[in-house]
Amino acid sequence: MITLKKLKDQEWKDRQLEFVYSTDGFYDFKCQGYNFSLELHRDGVQKEVRFTDKLFGAWLERPSAYGAYSGDVLLGIIEFSPESWNNRLRVSNLLVFKDYRRKGVGKTLLGKAIVYGKNHGFRMIVLETQTCNINAIGFYLSMGFEPIGFDLNSYSNADIDQCEVRLEMGKKLL
Repeated sequence: MITLKKLKDQEWKDRQLEFVYSTDGFYDFKCQGYNFSLELHRDGVQKEVRFTDKLFGAWLERPSAYGAYSGDVLLGIIEFSPESWNNRLRVSNLLVFKDYRRKGVGKTLLGKAIVYGKNHGFRMIVLETQTCNINAIGFYLSMGFEPIGFDLNSYSNADIDQCEVRLEMGKKLL
């Protein structure tokens, strides 16, 4: 059974999170004039992607974070924060530890954020992922999210060539 516990910012602020995922493909981002498209490519070669982030970053408006637990074992974490200027709720971090993926942990965590967003009158919930994170994109699509934007140079000046374009996804709540 998965239980959610609110994480206290005093205990978790600046705690380093390590994100690791494997992918055997990417969504190829095509840009021709004002026409944009994403096309799934699977090359069969497993690529591991790693990056780090911290909870309760200063750039967040009023962040909240929750841990998913089985007993005393932490299975994953979600962090979200209002964007009051446009009445959206932004998921800033969603991490399910490798051994607990595909067991409902991500669905439970993201479901918490969706319910929070609806209960607090946000018009939309949004998040960022990368076009090379095909498992995450599939998961977000299954949760009712849609692509809503992209940034061709968010991580470097060669994001398209490196097949890692920032993809914004969102779900309307109102």
